[in-house]
Amino acid sequence: MAYGTYHRRDLYKSCSSDLSTLRGTPYPCSPYDLLSSTSISNLSPYSAKSPDEATVELERFLDPSARIDFTVQEAIDRLQAGLLIHDWKPDLVIKAFCDLDIVFFDGKLRGKTTIHWRRKSWWIHQARSLNGHRRELARTDYLGNGKAAIHLNAWGILLDSPNAKTTMWSVVLHEMVVSSYISVAHTISNYTYIFFSSPTIQHAYEHVMCGNSPPTRYDKSRGWDDGHGLMFRRLIHPVHERALRYLNMPVIHLNYTQDHREEKYEI
Repeated sequence: MAYGTYHRRDLYKSCSSDLSTLRGTPYPCSPYDLLSSTSISNLSPYSAKSPDEATVELERFLDPSARIDFTVQEAIDRLQAGLLIHDWKPDLVIKAFCDLDIVFFDGKLRGKTTIHWRRKSWWIHQARSLNGHRRELARTDYLGNGKAAIHLNAWGILLDSPNAKTTMWSVVLHEMVVSSYISVAHTISNYTYIFFSSPTIQHAYEHVMCGNSPPTRYDKSRGWDDGHGLMFRRLIHPVHERALRYLNMPVIHLNYTQDHREEKYEI
């Protein structure tokens, strides 16, 4: 087998290793950052916003003309250096999670969203419990009280995807954006993967800012009640553009190339 195959197996095996700032990928994060990425704090939830309010707030933060403050620039610098690490491990994206939050979500997810790798057995159990046969690249569970947990499919991302590193980053940013009820299929190695969620399982930013809200009437009227509604379609583009600008990394894929940023919720 090619070296790449062995390397991918090593990545998969290491995804369940204990997390430590002293071991694994040498990404500069503090023990507090690591704790914030893997455990829910006792922070009170934000006052729930409407999807439109939450969308406008993040659009302003991501506007290319907006000033990049020192904290965001430092996080960008760390992410840029992290992407250049050759001998990276799956813990990289967990160690970098707080910086992704700072750069793309104005720090709104810290202490309110966790991220974990899940091995094949976890996903098999989930598929059986949902009477499904499709594999999932990721899912985000609502934990209540404005909190969420992102689960990454170690098998699908690290072993089966065309490019494990690129897929890992783009999937994480996708999950961080907004809600997903039943998402678009993505075919890899003759298997069908989906960013899957049930009506009580959504993505991080919308959960944290809006709570566990159902699809809006506007999204239903457009046939967007699969979770990738107008909020997602407006936000994925500025997230994608910032990722390209600072990290040279695409986020947009599949059915989300049409730009909906000028489209507004009908009152």
